[in-house]
Amino acid sequence: MSDLANGILVRHVSLGVGKIVALEPFAAHVFFPAAEKRFATKLRLPDALSLLRTEGVVPDAWLQGLSAFTLDPETRRYALAATWLTHEQAIAQFVAAYPQGFADPRHAGPAAAAGKGGRAPRWRAAHEAWVRAFGEGEGERLVAAGNVRELVKRTLAVEKQVAALHPADEAGALAEALSDPSATELFYQRLFELLSVPSPSRARFDRLFAASAALAPSSDSAWVVATLLPFIAEPERQVFLRPGTACDAARRLGCDLRWDDTPNWATYSAFRTFSSSLLEELRPIGARDHVDVETFLHVTATTRAKPKVAAGGRPSAAARPRSKVAGDPRAPEARKAGAAVRERRPAPAQRKGRAR
Repeated sequence: MSDLANGILVRHVSLGVGKIVALEPFAAHVFFPAAEKRFATKLRLPDALSLLRTEGVVPDAWLQGLSAFTLDPETRRYALAATWLTHEQAIAQFVAAYPQGFADPRHAGPAAAAGKGGRAPRWRAAHEAWVRAFGEGEGERLVAAGNVRELVKRTLAVEKQVAALHPADEAGALAEALSDPSATELFYQRLFELLSVPSPSRARFDRLFAASAALAPSSDSAWVVATLLPFIAEPERQVFLRPGTACDAARRLGCDLRWDDTPNWATYSAFRTFSSSLLEELRPIGARDHVDVETFLHVTATTRAKPKVAAGGRPSAAARPRSKVAGDPRAPEARKAGAAVRERRPAPAQRKGRAR
């Protein structure tokens, strides 16, 4: 067999399905998720050709999404980050925080019941506020009238719904960015131009990114300004890229975001593909849009203890979330979530890049 290529999936007679992460003249570096190790296996060529096949390998979105492999110059081995999580470890970590998955009241319940840590209710409240403020063509009418002051006033009222979710260094970043009337008017033109079509082209994103970069006082806030409002307006289609969370979560899940501090299509497209892949993988435990993915990424990025996974890929007893119901060590929802995950191939999706 001579049809090996970097990035394709292969099946090894004893190691199972893997992804080729690098090819050398006399070696193939293949990552096998079943090994539950972050290192790719170095297979000698041409001897290994008789042990590998490429035909009939079932596609695996998580495995195919792994791209953040770096070469250790001393060992000459390719590896993911030391903090890398498998798919099941990431799910176990999320279910430990939200035992009922995305149906957990602390995630999906009313904002008043969500308490200090609630995220999804705040994002959904912001979306509803956006629809009231700018729906039915109201945003486009304000832009056409050049009413920048009213656009900013309504925008900040919408953003107030999620102010509690901003880290301290982002507080007030949007208000500061929208303080220049001339640059702000162009930004709103580009924003509603993008939102006016169901599937915006790259050119529309490029124009929005350029306008947001001109507004924002720092590179981090530029990404927030560029992606926050599209995400609030259309959480089923657009994604919110907060640099610290996105970079940390993507690294832990093995995805290369092609990071650049300045808002750009390559990084945004990589992150949107990453988020969309996660959304499909998380649907078995109730994820419905990118708001749910945002919470999952937040938990992945901010929880530092790697969940223990027992033989067979199942979270160990110590890592399994406990129900508050007497006599039941795990809530039924958590058991269902675990079963849904085990039906899928355990492997992550994801990144290298910078972190904060």
